[in-house]
Amino acid sequence: MRDLVYTGFTALKLCRIELPHCPRLSGADFHVLYTNRSKRHARRKTRYLHLPESLTLQQLTLQQLTLSHDGQTITCTHPLTTWAILSAFLSQIETTTLLDAILRASAARYSFTGGRILTIADAAQFLDGTGDFPGKRKCQEALSLIDKPTDSVMECRTLLSLMRHGLARPIVHWQIYLEELRMTVTVDAAYPEQKVIIEYDGDAHRRDKRQYRWDERKRQALRAAGYTVIVVFADDILTDDGPAKLAERVGRALGSTVSGIPLPRYRSLLGDDRRRKARDRQRAYRRRQRAVGRKV
Repeated sequence: MRDLVYTGFTALKLCRIELPHCPRLSGADFHVLYTNRSKRHARRKTRYLHLPESLTLQQLTLQQLTLSHDGQTITCTHPLTTWAILSAFLSQIETTTLLDAILRASAARYSFTGGRILTIADAAQFLDGTGDFPGKRKCQEALSLIDKPTDSVMECRTLLSLMRHGLARPIVHWQIYLEELRMTVTVDAAYPEQKVIIEYDGDAHRRDKRQYRWDERKRQALRAAGYTVIVVFADDILTDDGPAKLAERVGRALGSTVSGIPLPRYRSLLGDDRRRKARDRQRAYRRRQRAVGRKV
């Protein structure tokens, strides 16, 4: 029996990397790598993801990862290879969010990277060593959309959402000394010159009472020091009109008009909208054809 090599969401879970949002791939229990159809395994509830020929050399260079579980050896693709393979299925925002998650996991648990922390430069070098593959353009654009890892996928989506609607990228993990607390604190993101702070508040923050109290004390001290603190919730990012409304709130705090169009260096974020509109047009066309009895 040929050895299995896990990739996709399965490889990310094995490396304890947060998953991107991708309904197209969420139905299978396992994601397994294959190079050609004749070498695919026959397994139930398994999605097979193709390793493009242009990634073969990089996969050998990075080496596959081996982990032990219940006395068995499990093999999966390197996180950067996994990122490249998944990019064909992901939006620009989710391709960027996944890179952010990989860099964050590498900084916290770098056993899967040979004892060193992965950086954006490593991701750029990885892409330079590949030929064309589906999703490569999105991977390349992701390099310019982040500068350092955030603390969570939702924080990353928050920043990308602001940039998508025309705002500049805020500074991640900005630090400030607060006299009221007599200590230096770190905020999720900030526009220091305009004294605007962005803080993402997930459900975990409210379940942890100690964390909740600390967050509130920090924000009260920031406001007392003259800062505007905008707290972001999941609804601000995941609903249809939430991102635009959030950008408007931040824009008002900054004293600037939100155009709804990304700055030139972030124009790649418009690609998701173009692809979504193209899919909607295709669906509408198919509905019209089926309505008149044509097979499409």
